[in-house]
Amino acid sequence: MPMVAVAAGAAAAGVDEVEALLVEAGSVKTSDVARFQQLLAELDARAHDATPQQRQRLQILRAYRHALLGESGPAVALLEEVLGESRDADIRFEGGGLLSNIHAANRRFEDSLRILEEILPLRDHIQDLEIRHRGLLNAGVVYNQVGEYRLGLQLAQAVLDSRPEPRNTCAAENLVAEAALGLEEDLDEARLRANIAHCDSINERVFAAFARAHLARWLAASDRVDQAIRLLESYLPTVEDIRYPFLQGVYHALLAEYRLRDGAQAQAEAHAAVAVQRTRGIGNIEPLVSAYGTLYRIASERGDPAATLEAYKAFVDAERRHLDDVKSREMAYQIVRHQSQQQAQQIELLNQKNALLQLDQSTTKQRARLWLVVAGLLSFLLATTAYWAFKTKRLQMRLRRLAELDALTGVSNRHHFTEKAGRLLAACRQDHRVVALLTFDLDHFKQVNDRFGHEAGDWVLQQVAKACAELCGPGDCIGRLGGEEFAMLLPGCDAATGRRVAEDALAQLAAVDTGRRGYDLCIAASFGITDTTLSGYDLTRLMSHADRAMYAAKRAGRARVAVFDEDNVRALTPRSGTGDGPIDLRPSGGERRVLPV
Repeated sequence: MPMVAVAAGAAAAGVDEVEALLVEAGSVKTSDVARFQQLLAELDARAHDATPQQRQRLQILRAYRHALLGESGPAVALLEEVLGESRDADIRFEGGGLLSNIHAANRRFEDSLRILEEILPLRDHIQDLEIRHRGLLNAGVVYNQVGEYRLGLQLAQAVLDSRPEPRNTCAAENLVAEAALGLEEDLDEARLRANIAHCDSINERVFAAFARAHLARWLAASDRVDQAIRLLESYLPTVEDIRYPFLQGVYHALLAEYRLRDGAQAQAEAHAAVAVQRTRGIGNIEPLVSAYGTLYRIASERGDPAATLEAYKAFVDAERRHLDDVKSREMAYQIVRHQSQQQAQQIELLNQKNALLQLDQSTTKQRARLWLVVAGLLSFLLATTAYWAFKTKRLQMRLRRLAELDALTGVSNRHHFTEKAGRLLAACRQDHRVVALLTFDLDHFKQVNDRFGHEAGDWVLQQVAKACAELCGPGDCIGRLGGEEFAMLLPGCDAATGRRVAEDALAQLAAVDTGRRGYDLCIAASFGITDTTLSGYDLTRLMSHADRAMYAAKRAGRARVAVFDEDNVRALTPRSGTGDGPIDLRPSGGERRVLPV
């Protein structure tokens, strides 16, 4: 046999062996971590036999290994290298889905959602059903994390409707349960238990662990805390063996909370300490909030003032970061959605310009052929040009309004508010005029969306903007900073005047008649106030101080006004008809689910 044929046969055999290793590694990466590591070592040794596409698939598997160990930096670097090199739809869909998931885990939600905007249109071009399912599941995980549970549920159901592999069935059912908990809908306990058994049968320990955590939350919410404890403790040794820090933190934080409810204070404290140790350095801080909340309650029950204060500070700091995180998720989704809409508008504008160019070319050809109708064609061209110029001018004006105003509420958007406020502050500094800044955030707004839908949430935001804009004078500036957060800049007003404006705004919001729209709710907000005598004329400093006052108002019970003071936030003023309530110290998993009425 010729040597060339022998070499070709050996190369083909090497490619086939690499392919078999890649397929096996992809199938066991969550079910048998030890075997997965062994297969990656074998693939590293055989990388010289792989095709370029097989090497890119190996890079994706390496990135998954780093992500599983909490090493997001190397994972991101590997995936960005793959996406920068490959034009293959399957590679980009799978690698992009994993990269989006890692960015979301690191709280980089804008980057995560932008990647999904790029890869999800490829779904119908993915021939490999397994790769399509993995990409859709990664996208579902991200949408659940940013609170868009309906989207996450749709993607999970799309996977379940197309006969997925057993591993993807396990993962998709997990997303369905997580979305049900997020939407506060009844969880199908029998279905979830069946999925736990299914995940166990194929040794998908990571998914089985998360499924048990979902079931434990449901059991605890149904006053079956003892069953939740037994469920978590029976699987805790497996979770410890998986060596996934976030998952370990979830289990210990839940056990700490449930053990304290069950009266086992010492065990609760031990679990909370482990949860803090495992999750303190990772991006997702929800288990950390829960664990610190448990430690605070334990210290408070023991009557230890020093320990109580220390635990309370840690809890408040973690809760503040969690609130910032929740707002950043919601804002990231709104920003990316708005950018997508702008991109669609730009494409439409380009199509219109292209149509104008095509029309111009067509009339030029006709004019060259038909000299007898030159006058008519010229008239037609002039009329058409004038029409498109008019349309283009209107579109430019519309785009300018979109760039300056919030499309939903009609007030200034964050960018325009920042620019206008900067100019006003500069002018007032020169004239030695005092300026007051109010920032306010709607209370329990997420529950409006969850209970009544996004249409109700949009209507509430419009009513808030309208009510507050009526309180502004000709020289004042009001803007929507993002989500449910607004700001008002009042030249010529000090903090005391700003406080009166905020109290008037609270009364205006409470007076909004939601019943005529069929919504059983009362609109309220938490206000933070400062002025240039307290914070200077720097907008960033003014915003920071006003935000600090606003967070103080929220911690003091919401629906009130707080004025910034360098040593303390003072003058907490509740909405008329409410009293000063205690700070709600329950972690995110136990937040109130009742709208203010």
